[in-house]
Amino acid sequence: MLIAGLAACATDKRTPLVVPAPSYTPSSSAVKSASSRIVGPLPSGCGAIGTPEEISDAVGKQMSGAAKLVDGSADASIGRTDRIDCYYGLGNSEQVNDAPVRVGLASYNDANAAATRVQKTVDEEKGAGAKASEVPVGGDKGTLLAARKTVTLVATHQATTVVVIATTEAVPASQAAAVLGKIADRALSPR
Repeated sequence: MLIAGLAACATDKRTPLVVPAPSYTPSSSAVKSASSRIVGPLPSGCGAIGTPEEISDAVGKQMSGAAKLVDGSADASIGRTDRIDCYYGLGNSEQVNDAPVRVGLASYNDANAAATRVQKTVDEEKGAGAKASEVPVGGDKGTLLAARKTVTLVATHQATTVVVIATTEAVPASQAAAVLGKIADRALSPR
């Protein structure tokens, strides 16, 4: 009787069990998300732009001393709403002009005002003899300006500008695109 019951079950039509397959293929490598960019208010301190250790790592040599913060101001005549400048490698000096690496962020009313300000800087530096070239800054593009004693990188992301200035003693012109690009990308991606 047990065999007859099992035989009857074997002839019953059954709906097969359907297991949905995933609609994606998991990656075997770590996924990197795009860096979060500044949109809106600027960070309030140099640590969010780049710690002295991060700047030293990018430059490839120790930047002595703490970062010096100079909080800038709005300037309605050029559409600037805020500004922050950080000076690295001052050691015991208080003179910001002695800094081998300087990083500045500024926010503007809109992307057009930011782009206009960057173009003015590029034009002024080229007029003073700097050689200009386009360089990547993360997913954005910037302009590297190589002068006799300094290298400068300027870039925009929406209504925010970044400027990184280094002495050629700290960052040789041959390394400036990679080094300043890394610093600018970090500054535009505060943590």
